[in-house]
Amino acid sequence: MSIKHHINDYVVFTKSDGEKYINVFNDFLSYNIKDIKVFRNIEDTKVLLIDTQYGKMILKIFAPKVKKNERFLKAMVKGDYYEMLFKQTERVRKEGLDSVNDFYLLAEKKTLRFAHYYIMLIEYIEGVELVDIPDIDDNLKAQIKASISGLHQHGMVSGDPHKGNFIIQDGVVRIIDLSGKSPSAMRMAKDRIDLERHYGIVNELKDAGYYRLIYKKKLRNFIRKLKGKEVR
Repeated sequence: MSIKHHINDYVVFTKSDGEKYINVFNDFLSYNIKDIKVFRNIEDTKVLLIDTQYGKMILKIFAPKVKKNERFLKAMVKGDYYEMLFKQTERVRKEGLDSVNDFYLLAEKKTLRFAHYYIMLIEYIEGVELVDIPDIDDNLKAQIKASISGLHQHGMVSGDPHKGNFIIQDGVVRIIDLSGKSPSAMRMAKDRIDLERHYGIVNELKDAGYYRLIYKKKLRNFIRKLKGKEVR
């Protein structure tokens, strides 16, 4: 069960055993964080590997700069995307789905339901990224397929199952950078279609969500063609 805290100007979510992650968050606020590696550093997003007294963790800082009005309206209607991701991650891991990388802490500066600044502490998974494996054999493909199938069975989606979002840790497939969106039939179908596109893993389930997604794409491409735009 997630616990909500108020620390300085932040709304902070942790799991019930989250005291150590609050300690790391307080170290961050005190500028007492040791960086090991920078994974991403652009205007609105920073992703770092940090060293803490509890081991290595991923620190993500996100301060969205664009589409603020759109994001505000979505938050008012649909709720907080990262809060949903935090709670979904906690739920599926409690249900025994250990392939999902853990989400330790979420801290936000909020106006009503809209968060305009995020700090996240996420599990660091040491292993080999799928993108660094030149030959993905049938056994590994079967593990990738099973990991996404398990995700769907637990009511969660990847949203973008490309090679950078899988890590092989001690021979086991781990999934990172998941989606906090609701697991609709169309989103699950998109995961399966993406597996076929990226890895040649044949999509054997062509349900209503699959056909809705296909027809939606065809309609979108038809409209783009009428407008003289490139068809995707």
